[in-house]
Amino acid sequence: MSEITEAYLPEFIITIFIIFNLIASLFFSTYLYKLSKWVTLLGIVLAIAATFYLQIEPEAIVFNGAFLTNIYTVFFKILILIAGFFLTLLSRNMIREKRDRAFEYFSVFLSGILFAMCTVSSIDFVSLFVSLEALGLSCYLMLTLNKKTDAKQLTFGYLVQNAVVSTLFLAGLSFIYGISAQFSFENISLFFVNSGMTSGQPHVLLTFSLILIICTILFKLGLVPFSSWLPDTFEGASYPIGAYMSSIPVLAGFGILSRILMTFLPYTVTMKIILASIAVITIIFGSLSAIRQDSLKRLMAYSMSVNSGIVLLGLCVFSVYSLSGVLFYLFCYLFANIGAWAAVILLYNSSKLENINDLKGLIYHRPYYVIAFTVVLIALAGLAPTSGFVAKMYIFSAVARSGFIFLPFLLLAMLASVIMIYGYWRIIRAMFRRVETNIEIDNRVISSKFILYACAFATVFIFLFADRLVRLCQLVAYYM
Repeated sequence: MSEITEAYLPEFIITIFIIFNLIASLFFSTYLYKLSKWVTLLGIVLAIAATFYLQIEPEAIVFNGAFLTNIYTVFFKILILIAGFFLTLLSRNMIREKRDRAFEYFSVFLSGILFAMCTVSSIDFVSLFVSLEALGLSCYLMLTLNKKTDAKQLTFGYLVQNAVVSTLFLAGLSFIYGISAQFSFENISLFFVNSGMTSGQPHVLLTFSLILIICTILFKLGLVPFSSWLPDTFEGASYPIGAYMSSIPVLAGFGILSRILMTFLPYTVTMKIILASIAVITIIFGSLSAIRQDSLKRLMAYSMSVNSGIVLLGLCVFSVYSLSGVLFYLFCYLFANIGAWAAVILLYNSSKLENINDLKGLIYHRPYYVIAFTVVLIALAGLAPTSGFVAKMYIFSAVARSGFIFLPFLLLAMLASVIMIYGYWRIIRAMFRRVETNIEIDNRVISSKFILYACAFATVFIFLFADRLVRLCQLVAYYM
């Protein structure tokens, strides 16, 4: 029992509520579907509270060295749970339409959150593979809630592509095991130290193995060359599922990718150049694709890809300074991204508005919605006075300080980021246009409206008190 409270109490609580939802789906009446949302919210709140009881000093390692709890993992778990809290509220209208499957939906929803937290705490390649595949399985199951024919086809395509990158993970893992006969991150690192390899000395087979393993993570983050699934899958997904897939897997993916790079980058320097190239290509491709989109879903999909590329660029130069910048960027991205999705969901649930052209003249119907939506879009674009501006400058300054070799990557990324601003500007311009429309926005959608206003306020609040949050992120990065 002491091991549970010290190392994985939040995961234990989430597991209990998953089981409760599964039992409720079998025995509870359909008329009690609203209870599923409140039960899920209670489980997430209790899990957030439980993170403050975890042992972080000294760090706790359980399950024979496969599961780690320290201040770094707790930071990511809190972010994942906060995202889960907001996403639960955003699911209100969807479970109303599918009330007979509400408890099943939230059991799968919580399973994704559970395995996202397990992914962040994994320090063993076997446990990491299981966690990533279980997280992917939760995404598949939630995508199938949309019964449209094209949605099923797109979901199947996503499933096939993920199966391919999963085989690459296993291939890379087999090479690493063949080299070191170990699965644990620490033991593999010790093997290279004991074999006499010095820091900065390249190892070709290790580099090749890591590329294969990281492919699975790059796929979930929507990075080139594994980003082809993003726009089509988001187009076929329900709106709350799109918000889920742009938040939970991103936090989990970068949480574990940072740890992998921290452990193995000293023995494979060429990985820095490879990851920087992937990041810049992703930003350029995503930005150029985003400015041609009319669908809000597809634009948000490319927004996720571009932001993932910016974070990866900061991560590939790996230092305490750049890692703290990555943590701060993810913290800001959480509120900006969920706020934007809350606005999109609010517009769809109220008036079935799905395209940018449908938003013309919206400022004259719901000015407060438009202002809040504009704030979160400005944050995603990385402009002042929002948290996105500070976060992006933090990342770019970390890359600039890393050496001349990364300056070309930085310049290309900054140029592509300017292009991406135009994608967000198209939405803002449409909402402020002077045209007569008959748009009717339902003012009773309280949950989406609350999240939109809360996230818009958070982006400005973080901008004003960024120095304190940056110091917190530096502390977390130092104790990684």
